[in-house]
Amino acid sequence: MTGSVRASNYFDETSELANACRVESYAIGAEMKKVGLPDSFIVAAVTTANDFEGVFNLLKMWANESDSAERDAIVSDIQELIDDCAQPEKVEGVYVRFDDLDRIASDVRKFKDNLRALVDERGGIGKLAELTAIPQPSLSRFFNTAAMPRRTTLHKIARALNLSQIQIATEWSV
Repeated sequence: MTGSVRASNYFDETSELANACRVESYAIGAEMKKVGLPDSFIVAAVTTANDFEGVFNLLKMWANESDSAERDAIVSDIQELIDDCAQPEKVEGVYVRFDDLDRIASDVRKFKDNLRALVDERGGIGKLAELTAIPQPSLSRFFNTAAMPRRTTLHKIARALNLSQIQIATEWSV
C-alpha cells in the first residue's frame, strides 16, 4: 500500500497506546455522527483508522479543524484513503504519454459533466450521497475536478443510479 502504514507497525495490538488511539477514533466518529456524516462512512473511517496511521491522522485533523470547507476536504481525503486501503492489491497502470494528458483530462471532464447531468436529473448530489453513502463533500470534489475517477467510486455511483457497469466503465478509470 503506497503511502499507508499499518498502525500495527507502530503499536503492539494490545498496547495502551493502540487502545488510546482506538478510543480517540471512536470519539471522533461520534463527533462525525453529530454533524450528519453517513454511518457507513464513519464506520469505515474508524475501522480503517485502527489499521492505518494516515487515516487516524486525518481523523484527528478533522476533529481539530473548525473551518467547514477544510473539514469537507479532509472527509474527501479520508474517503480516498478508505478506498485505497480497501483495494486488495495495487494494480499496475498503463503508461500514459505526456502528450496525451490534455486529451485524457478533457475526456474525464466530459464524462464527469455528463454523469453530473444524469445525477442532477435524478435528485442531485445530496440524493446521490444518500444512495451511495459517499459523503457529499467527496462527491462534490469528484465532480468538480478533472482527476481520474476511482473504480470503486464509479461502481457505487453506477449502483445508486441503476446503471450497468458497462454504461459507467471507462478505459481510464483507476
